[in-house]
Amino acid sequence: MTDDQTPSGTAAEAAPLDATDHVLLADVATMLDTVDPVPDDLVERIRFALALDEVYDEVARMSRVLDDALSVRTDLADATRTETLTFSAEALTAMVTLSPGGPGRVRVDGWVSPAGVRRVGLRMQGFDDEVHTDESGRFVADAIREGFVQLVFHPLGPDDDGGLVVTPLFKV
Repeated sequence: MTDDQTPSGTAAEAAPLDATDHVLLADVATMLDTVDPVPDDLVERIRFALALDEVYDEVARMSRVLDDALSVRTDLADATRTETLTFSAEALTAMVTLSPGGPGRVRVDGWVSPAGVRRVGLRMQGFDDEVHTDESGRFVADAIREGFVQLVFHPLGPDDDGGLVVTPLFKV
């Protein structure tokens, strides 16, 4: 090892940052803010994701499938793009299809197994809603605004030992 090297590298690498280093780092930060800025709503999204006001028994695993299903129309401009999400947990399985529900809105069609009437909470940024499944386990939430949502599946009833199941946060 020569006199100008330290065990971790050169003497310059071991020296404290000087004014030139600070200017260079500020330039790099400015460049990154320009080409890849932090989303304006990032802090709000993180708080939303962490603000679980209930204790959940299980978080469901999510799988996502895009489906460029074309409607039975001759005009391809009228094609409908849907997205299907499947949530799997020990207590239940749910399939949710997302489709356009108007400007800035999404329609959510869902099916839950085991079937039966249960509450399904929809937690969104700044807004919560609730729908109920029918006897076959089907539910619909019309005109949900685009954004991030989390589903909370409540037990079928007092005899259901499945507990609450929550989905990961996903974008509609």
